Amino acid sequence: MACPMKGHRKICGTDTMTVQLLPCPDIVIHTQSGENMWKTIQHLQTADAPDIIPHNVLADSYDRCRMLDVCETQRRIEDALSEWETRTFLQHNGRLVSFGNQVVKEYMGDIKEASDLFILTDGEGRVLGLWSRLEIVSAAHDIGLRPGASLAENSAGTNAVALALAMRDPVILRGEEHLCRIFHDWTCVAAPVINTDGDLVGCLDISAPKGPVYEKLALARSIARELGRLIGSKKSFGGVTIRQREVLALFSQGVSYKGIGNMLGISIKTVEEHLDAVRIKMGMDTRRACIKKAIEMGIL
Repeated sequence: MACPMKGHRKICGTDTMTVQLLPCPDIVIHTQSGENMWKTIQHLQTADAPDIIPHNVLADSYDRCRMLDVCETQRRIEDALSEWETRTFLQHNGRLVSFGNQVVKEYMGDIKEASDLFILTDGEGRVLGLWSRLEIVSAAHDIGLRPGASLAENSAGTNAVALALAMRDPVILRGEEHLCRIFHDWTCVAAPVINTDGDLVGCLDISAPKGPVYEKLALARSIARELGRLIGSKKSFGGVTIRQREVLALFSQGVSYKGIGNMLGISIKTVEEHLDAVRIKMGMDTRRACIKKAIEMGIL
């Protein structure tokens, strides 16, 4: 007997049941998966069990979307920042954007499928960056998926990023398990980015129409963990504040004072003041000497 489920989707005012469940321990299996998918799950290691979304989590997501009046036939993501707001948003998240661009491009060579789309968001699900072939990124932009767009449930319905952030665990979401039809051709894997303090700071998603799902999940996990390590801790080290640490991190990467100011939304003078404050707190003679000291202290 199939497990009961209360999740529904909204199709312009009409509720329809969408997910079938096997008689199994809280695991969602979509119609297309069938017995073969169940056999695959049985052979997975226990540690991989959270990758399959518990049926109550998916059902609750559908219910929330229904209450938020999210329509699955929407043609694009409407919740997006203006050009000016996006620029400010990216500057505010400068370190994560910078590390994301660096790490994702390094890892992209490990994916053989040319149609994979890498998406990085902040901790609220708002897009910071997309990486893929130009035509893939362009197609994503056509449906409103671009930096500044929101993948929160109230904007994009049930999706991998929103669920990974809510669960703080990696997830796999296949085609029609997404609420909105614009995502039905894509299987998505997403992993939360958690810093060394245990704070949720972002999410890394890999979306593709085909390909080895669990290999992509492993890659998403690896990238997310690396980003979390690079972002590090938000705590103060030796009196060095969070903002001073952000400035020092960009300075250590060779970013100019003007570039640091643009990324963090502060003036060049303020950048120099932060670096001088770090130099004094560390007892160093020069700003550049602070970089080695910061590495030794675990700040960088």
